[in-house]
Amino acid sequence: MSGQFSHVLPGEHIYEGVLFFGWTPADTLNAVKDFQIFADDAMLITYPKAGTTWLQEVVWLIMNDGDIAGAKQKQVYFRSPFIEFKDEILNEIGLDLAAQTPRPRVMKTHLPVRLAPTQLWTEKAKMLVLFRNPKDVCVSYYHFYKSSSSFGNYKGSWEEFLEMFKSGHVDHGSWFDFTKSWWDKSDNPNLKIIFYEDMKRDLEESVRDISKFLNKSLAPETIKQIAEHCSFDSMKTNPMTNHLDVYSINAKVSPLLRKGTVGDWKTHFTVMQNDAFDEFYKEAMKAYDIPFQYELDF
Repeated sequence: MSGQFSHVLPGEHIYEGVLFFGWTPADTLNAVKDFQIFADDAMLITYPKAGTTWLQEVVWLIMNDGDIAGAKQKQVYFRSPFIEFKDEILNEIGLDLAAQTPRPRVMKTHLPVRLAPTQLWTEKAKMLVLFRNPKDVCVSYYHFYKSSSSFGNYKGSWEEFLEMFKSGHVDHGSWFDFTKSWWDKSDNPNLKIIFYEDMKRDLEESVRDISKFLNKSLAPETIKQIAEHCSFDSMKTNPMTNHLDVYSINAKVSPLLRKGTVGDWKTHFTVMQNDAFDEFYKEAMKAYDIPFQYELDF
């Protein structure tokens, strides 16, 4: 799988057919499968660069009754642990943080169904799966690969990265496999599919909808405050969410929260690349009718 591409991730390894960087080691992935889950947990499930940080902040505030003051006291990656991540320099060891987090917990993962904690299904935790159209995901991932030393500060071309993305030769593996695995579970009453583009269209309505799914009854003013706090401009300037403190991300190359738009893929894909991607998608996802949105009409 790796022979056709020049870029190598730091600590790159294959685990059960999925490519990972060194900050998701095999022993952690083994432990994730058996990690203890509780019924009052909220597990946020996203492919990388699909709006993860945004959803983390929204859901943490919903679960904590709109405690914006509390959200301003600690970085979101400590309040909402990334369970398969292990960074001893940052002292961010996801499973340890999750085990120490007071309940009800908000946690995140980028794993496909088969590598996720098995107790998600037996303990009936709430699962929120955030989908974003794959073209914008790919563009965002490309810029993150360039800016992050954890990903080896990618120096290759956009054209090569696009092929890496299509083939699943990126950290956390294939977007297509991830997406199909979670869509297959979409009829589970404890799992909610959320679309990034719907959040962009009406964040206040999304906060209201997610609150209902989480059985949280929040006052209209609280819902409005959460939506305002979680606007892209607010999060981009908020030191608890913008990750400007993270040593591995060079914000001068590309900040973690870069544009937050829908349709940025149009500035990167050539007509030929777009047509080829559409054909590839059609074949890879031929049994799936997922209503992705590639632009917004407002």
